[in-house]
Amino acid sequence: MKDAPAGDAFAVAAISGGRDHTLALLADGTVIGWGGDGSGRIPAGVPEYCTTPAPTRPVEVLSREPLRAVAAGHGLSLGVTSAGRVTVWGANAAGLDGRAGALAPATPMPFAPLAGIVAIDAGEFQSAAIDGDGALWTWGLALDGALARPDAPFEAPPGRVPGVPPMRAVALGHGFGLALARDGRAWSFGGNAAGQLGLGDLRPRERASPVDLPAKIDALAAGASHALALAAGGAVYAWGSNHRGQLGRAHPAYATTPQAVALPEPARAIAAGMYFSLALGASGRVYAWGWNSQGQLGLGDAVDHARPVAVPGLARVRAIAAGQAHAIALDDTHLHGWGSNAAGQLGAAERVQRVPARLLAVISPARGRDA
Repeated sequence: MKDAPAGDAFAVAAISGGRDHTLALLADGTVIGWGGDGSGRIPAGVPEYCTTPAPTRPVEVLSREPLRAVAAGHGLSLGVTSAGRVTVWGANAAGLDGRAGALAPATPMPFAPLAGIVAIDAGEFQSAAIDGDGALWTWGLALDGALARPDAPFEAPPGRVPGVPPMRAVALGHGFGLALARDGRAWSFGGNAAGQLGLGDLRPRERASPVDLPAKIDALAAGASHALALAAGGAVYAWGSNHRGQLGRAHPAYATTPQAVALPEPARAIAAGMYFSLALGASGRVYAWGWNSQGQLGLGDAVDHARPVAVPGLARVRAIAAGQAHAIALDDTHLHGWGSNAAGQLGAAERVQRVPARLLAVISPARGRDA
């Protein structure tokens, strides 16, 4: 690991938030990150995650190959190389190759069982990938059907999920998963104690099932126990746990079927943190709702909000992401972050950052660079 050059501007291609770290994928395939784990700063002998102070500047993740996708999980980070190989670094709470007790490396290493991968995600104790044919692969701990593979051992290496159509995206929560088919249908699997599968009941599913939604879906996001779906026309739907208002309404305590979120404008991106939600409006504004004890809604207070509220100080945002209790947003000039900074996931920001702070200067695509 090495500190990224201070004062430089970076062409950021993608962002991802984990439990307590943040990753930024640059246009040249380099990855930089902040936080106590998942960015390569794992001291030998630490079994799960590092809570030692992290550098306030971003740290470069020293990958042997350029990456074209990244996913920040719960102490684990995944990458996809230009050749479609999966790499892994950080800690191993998500059960690398089914070996839950194994410590993952401090720098990205090839994850040999998978190739031809185009999409990835990392959850709490499970990970998932989609290959070029649309096959969905899962691995980790098979708790309550979290891998959507009824025949998987408890600590499972990568295996193909049966009975699903070709997929193009996957989102993992705490013990459950969502997958987006190429035909625009959403599928869900795993734990369902709060109705987070959106199937009308509270029963877990060991096999993936389609979620009944009123429109074709463009994107999915998974929180700890709630789910979001972005429809092709910009409508957002939410289901699962609502104990902190993360579904965009004060009541009920949970919803077992998708409910429309009342946003002031159509959305073009969504993100879900532990118990909070984000949407990126067509105007470039960011809206936040739900749990807010760490300022993760960016509103300057610590009060939960059950209705979407525009995050002040942000405009022309082009990408959003959420960690467990922090959020990040990318516009044409900066990467912004807010919420918990207990592990340094927001760099030099306050330990609890209640309004957006600038993490990184970026190069705008409008200035002729591919960001």
